This record gives sequence, structure tokens and C-alpha cells, in this order.
Amino acid sequence: MVKIILKKVLYYIVKNRYYYILAIIYRFLITERLPNGKNNIIYSSANDCTTILALDSGKYRGDLEVLSSDPSLRVLCISNKWQGALIGLLYNKDEINTIKYSEALPNDDIYSEIKSAEDFMDEFLSILFSILKVDCVTSVSYRYIEDINWTLASEKNGIPHIMLYRECLLQKGTRIYDDVVKRHRLVNFHGSHIIVHNETCKDSFIESSFIDKEKISVVGALRMDKYLSRLRNSQNNRNHKRKRFILFYFPYDMSLFGKSGTPPDDYKFKYAFSIWPERKKYFRDIHSSIVELAIENPDIDFVIKPKRIMMTGPSWEYYKQILSDIDFDNKVNNYFIEPNADVHNLILNSDVICSLQSSTAIEAAISGKPVILPVFDNYRSTENYQDFSWKKYLELFDIASDKQNFKDLILKLMNCNSVNDDVLNKRKKVFHNFFNDLEGVSLNGYVDVIKNVVKDSKCQ
Repeated sequence: MVKIILKKVLYYIVKNRYYYILAIIYRFLITERLPNGKNNIIYSSANDCTTILALDSGKYRGDLEVLSSDPSLRVLCISNKWQGALIGLLYNKDEINTIKYSEALPNDDIYSEIKSAEDFMDEFLSILFSILKVDCVTSVSYRYIEDINWTLASEKNGIPHIMLYRECLLQKGTRIYDDVVKRHRLVNFHGSHIIVHNETCKDSFIESSFIDKEKISVVGALRMDKYLSRLRNSQNNRNHKRKRFILFYFPYDMSLFGKSGTPPDDYKFKYAFSIWPERKKYFRDIHSSIVELAIENPDIDFVIKPKRIMMTGPSWEYYKQILSDIDFDNKVNNYFIEPNADVHNLILNSDVICSLQSSTAIEAAISGKPVILPVFDNYRSTENYQDFSWKKYLELFDIASDKQNFKDLILKLMNCNSVNDDVLNKRKKVFHNFFNDLEGVSLNGYVDVIKNVVKDSKCQ
């Protein structure tokens, strides 16, 4: 009821262009992110601080907390829903994506709505930013339509937009890299600078002419700082008394196993549009293995860690069906689903880790613990296997060839949960390739880049 009333109020204010009233409302929808992860509606002093407004605050996965730990930064944030609520009153954002937005021409039906929205946001943000004392805005990607008008209007008001790009699992010569470069080419960048995790990500933007190389910096990943510090200071001792296995959940319908549709005639990776017919059986084998082990080994805890966004759709429904078919719910108390658990705490407090197409594989690898990659033989024999990120590094992991081997490996590694120094050093090199840091000091680089971009914008 409150949301309906607020939406009607916002509609009336936007329709009548009451910019100051709208700015006051949004002042209270924008909170300050604290180092402990909490949000505060009462801001700290802006004096001697560089103030960041982080757009779409739910997508930073801990980065904002790290930024706010630096005393020279003040981090304000707004959620995607409040950005979208405003944009949705200016035009139908469900009918236009970032590509259509970038390609809109004066004779297109949507063009007048876009221009009207841009004019509105220019006026609105000039007032809002004067209240908040904002020095720059940040986003995590260019793919979200809710961000475009905010970033574009910010730039027009002299407030630089810095994209803290979070996708890092790119390797040249692969389908995924080529697809990302092509996607970059389809969108106009509304911003002053981009910070990326590694050199390959930087090259993808330069190769696509998305941005000049002078406006992109390789600094690493903020969310790795604390984890690397804990590893460097030998804080890798488990405080979980029971033995523990952790699976970083992945859906069976991820594009790694093929995707639906028809490839363009000139598309050189046509195999990607051929769905692996055994993907559901493979998925069932993974999860039934873990369930069976949980029943057979009550002294070991088994944890499934999905992202929240993965807990909807056909794959999650099938996962629940697998558990139901086994009548699993009432059989054990050592099986857990933990979507909100901290990834690094789970790694450090587990004995054996399992992951697939995820950075969690190499994050876990540098802990010196066994990491199982369930790349069964039937999957490795498919063309889709070409897209598997870690196929060049299999010797650094424990590879499960089928369901029984997967179960055997888990139990074997529970009693042999460390790797030798040679393997660990090679794992660290791989980690460095993707995250550009092994010391946990990326925050320093982020602060320097952000401050320099803000300084340059004020000198123009």
C-alpha cells in the first residue's frame, strides 16, 4: 500500500516538474554505506572527502564497504528499484534496453521520450547533487537501462561517471571474449573512466573502441583485499569444527552447456547454440551425489551456496525436484543451502570446495585447499567444453570424471585437504592473471584513480 501511494506521489511530482521536492525525497532514499555493510540515512561530513554516489547499490558484492573503509571517501548509494521507479515515470523502460537506447535516432518513436527524460534528469540531478555534494557517480556495468539517464545527466552536470566493471573471467581467443567485445561495440559509454580487474578486460574495451586506453585502469578487485590479507597473515585456520564440503551452485541451463536460438550466419561459434542433451542428467548426478554422501556421512557437513538470483527459474525448480524425489528433507541435518553466506568465509572454513564456471574456483584455489572441478567425461567430450574457463589449468585442480569418481574424490580429499607448494604457486599466478593482485592492496589503486578523475573533471 505504501509503495502504491509513493508511486502516485512520485508520478504527480514528476508530471509537474517539481524538481526540488523530488530532490528532497531522493535525499532520503539515498543512504551512506558504512564499512560494516550497514546503511545510514544520516550522512557523515563531506568536508575533506570525495563523495561517491554508487548507482544500483545491490550489485557491488562488498566493494562499497571496502571503499567506505577509506577515510578520504564518503560512499552514498541508491538501489536499482528507486532509480528505476523514477526512470519508469519518464518512459517505458521495459520496452527499451541499453542497445536500443544507444541506437535511437531523431525519427524513432522512442527518441522524443528519451530526450525528454534526459532534460528532466539534467535538471533534477543538478539540484540533487548540490544537496548531496556528490563528486562522482559509479556503476558496475553499462548493461542496465536504469543507470543510463543517471550517468548521462551526471556527466552533463560535470559530475564524472566511473564504471567499476566487475566481469573478469575473460580469456582471449574464446567465444566469450569475442561475444563481450561485440557487445561493447553496441553501446555508447556515458562516462569518464573505467576501472577493471585485469589486462584482458582492459583489452576488450580498447579493442571494441568503447573507450580510449588513457581512460581505463587495471586495479584488481576490491572484494579480494580482505581475503588476500587473511591469507597473507596465515588466517587460513578453520574455526568450523566439523568437516565441511562446499559446492558453489551453478544452474544446468547456463550458456556453458549451450543456448537456444539460431546463430547469425557469420557467427563462428555456432556450437554454442547446440544445447548439450545430457545437461540435466549431469546436474542430477552432481546433486544426487552430494545428497547421497550427506546421508552416508553424518559427520560431514555439506553446503550448497547459490547466488540469490539463481534461486528462481527452471534449474532451481529441477534442483528442488531432485531433493523431493529422494525424499531428502527429513533424512539428515548436515545439508545446508546458504545463499547469503560470505564466499570467503565458506572457503576458509571448508575442507573441500567444488566449483565450475566461476571465479570461486581460483579464489578457493589460492587457499591451498583441494578444489574439485566436476568436468565429467561426458561433458568434456562436447564442443561446449571449449567455453570452460579453467580447461587450460586442469592440472591445478582435482577433476571428477563421473558421478562415482566425484563421490570418491570428495571423501578422499576430506582426509588430504592441502596441496603442495608447486601447485599453490601456479594457482597464485592464475589468480594474479585475473585479479591483478596478491597482496590485498587494490583499494589504494581505486582511491587514486577516483580522486584523479574527480580532480581532472574539476579542472575542465
